Amino acid sequence: MDTPREDGWTRKRPRLLFALSWIVPLALYVVLASRLIGERVGYEYDEALYVESAVFLLHGSGAPPFVHDTASWIKLAGRHWPLMIIPYVGTVKGFVALPLFAIFGVSAEVARFAGVLLGGLGIAGLVVLIGSEISPAAGLLVGIVLAIHPSYLDFTVFDNGGVSVWMGAMGLAALALTNHLRRRSTSSAFLLGIAAGFGVWARVNVIWLIASAIVAALFVYGRGAIPKKNHLKALTIGGCCGALPLILYEVASRLATFRYISEARQPLSGDRVAQRLRALAELMISDREQRGMWWGPPLPLWEIGVGAALLAISLFCLFVPIRSGNPTIARWRRAFAISAAVLTLIMLTSRLNVSQHHLVAVLPMAVAALVIFCVELARRRRWAIVPLAAAGTGLAVLWLGWYVRIEAGLCRTGGKGVFSSALDDVSGYLASHPVAPERLKILN
Repeated sequence: MDTPREDGWTRKRPRLLFALSWIVPLALYVVLASRLIGERVGYEYDEALYVESAVFLLHGSGAPPFVHDTASWIKLAGRHWPLMIIPYVGTVKGFVALPLFAIFGVSAEVARFAGVLLGGLGIAGLVVLIGSEISPAAGLLVGIVLAIHPSYLDFTVFDNGGVSVWMGAMGLAALALTNHLRRRSTSSAFLLGIAAGFGVWARVNVIWLIASAIVAALFVYGRGAIPKKNHLKALTIGGCCGALPLILYEVASRLATFRYISEARQPLSGDRVAQRLRALAELMISDREQRGMWWGPPLPLWEIGVGAALLAISLFCLFVPIRSGNPTIARWRRAFAISAAVLTLIMLTSRLNVSQHHLVAVLPMAVAALVIFCVELARRRRWAIVPLAAAGTGLAVLWLGWYVRIEAGLCRTGGKGVFSSALDDVSGYLASHPVAPERLKILN
């Protein structure tokens, strides 16, 4: 009588482990992110820029008065709909915030939770991809690292640089890729194209991520990575559908995105590349950019060295040979390492303005390569389990230590500079001393 129950449990166990591999990291990420939101840091102007279209859709009428580029909105069915917030960023976050504002009201806390939803999508997509192709344990570890990482947390919560939009686009593409690798059909290729095109609309520089993934696939799988003709056609059509808002904007604005990119180009120097490389090493531990919100201290030199070592090991993952015992895990390790390396090279040598909130896009790829390498090494060399566990625990303590310092700093200061919580005092004053609307540009 016990055998059927044991067989049923055996069949259900992989599904349960797979479900836990993304539920646990998401729950951890939401809890930690919610604590940061609860500190009620002042709402910075560029944060509002990403969701002001949602506020207008709920409470505005006619043409939006704050729009400087008329091509960024389209009139359809008697009302105006947003396409772009700036020439290279779409209104994805605004549409994510729209139902949240409708249900919970317009506030900085609700707007920031829209960023958390997109950041959670990034974690879920990567975990599902790795869990499906390698193992639920590997996916779980990647998810936990991103969920507790200070750079991933504060850039997606206090999202004045559109990081949550990038991470959401990455997660959606990862889910679509997982579906396509399982089904390998024309329809799954079409959905993958939609996800890629949608990501480009969300942030045009997501093209960098797509390019790095293509290079990685070609390098690891060779001709096997080239899709069939019908799949390539489906990918192209899907990409055009996903990027349709961007295409409409380019037509109406006469290629405003390309003009903006051309005008924004800057001279490239060795000093600038070195600064970006240092910033990348720093954000592998805790980013400097958002630490200014609470006037946090600089990272000790040894911690920057640890971040640089993590980057070096992720690059080393590219050169570790593929063993015949389990080539799948080795290929995925190499693919993520190549993607991280190509993405890093693109950003380091870009003539556009690249800051830490752009460089953080390398973090998920590097983390995935590192975790897969550790899982692979632990399977091949049992003696490596203890030192790998010790190193992982040390890094987790370091990351969580910075998270605790960030939360305490935000609680102590309420935000500094453009993130100052004094904004609440200003909004309270305006509520009792009305000012002409044309003189204001505020979220609520």
